[in-house]
Amino acid sequence: MLHDLKGWLREALQSHANPDTKAWWENYVKGSAPFMGVKMPVIRDTLHQWHRQYVAPVLTMPAQLDLALSLFDELYTEEKLAGTLFLQEILLPAGMLQPNRDGHRFAVLFAEGKIYDWNVCDWFCVKVLGPLIREEGMDWARQIADWRDAENLWQARASLVPFTKVAADRTYDLLVESSCKVLIRREERFAKTAVGWVLREISRYDQAFVHGVIEANLDHFSAESLRNATKYFAKEDRDAYRRRLADLRKPPTITPVNPVR
Repeated sequence: MLHDLKGWLREALQSHANPDTKAWWENYVKGSAPFMGVKMPVIRDTLHQWHRQYVAPVLTMPAQLDLALSLFDELYTEEKLAGTLFLQEILLPAGMLQPNRDGHRFAVLFAEGKIYDWNVCDWFCVKVLGPLIREEGMDWARQIADWRDAENLWQARASLVPFTKVAADRTYDLLVESSCKVLIRREERFAKTAVGWVLREISRYDQAFVHGVIEANLDHFSAESLRNATKYFAKEDRDAYRRRLADLRKPPTITPVNPVR
């Protein structure tokens, strides 16, 4: 039954596909994932119509959760985004997402390569994981933050990006600080930019915390992640950090040694 339901959703989405939209999406993600060519508002409308007509009348809520997660198995990004919206707009408000049961199921989406690019990763973070932390609190926050040590880049990134949704809340500072320390030491660009993003948002509310994280880890920042983290700092502070990072990147000066005569 799930196979048939997903087939109907794919057909409905494909009926709205547009070559120009496909080209725009694929250029946006630099060819990292395939698209049908459907805009996000249309994905949302199609999802809800499909859910009302085909899903809600025949599936229990636990089976709907299975269906939503199975959409991440599909080829096209629009199907994965539909799965994200299914979780965010239907199952989360219904109280169907539980940390002890579903935290592992979410982790599997990354570990098994079902979420494999920054676009879907970030949509999942800000639409599902972030709201779960905001609405459900520390149980979800700990589960998500524990992904910081994941080998998979996107799962590790997802340990931090959701906390942009609770940037004003100091409850999670220790978790964020720990994840920043781990991710900023990774070489991948999207690990470091996760740190810059979350610190930028926190700096709107608590620049002292952000200063502390930067001071403790400055030599591991990239120029890009530091620029993002300090976006809302005073110009003199931004410039000072930029100069300090540049100095750290300079090769050591080698003093020539006069030969012994």
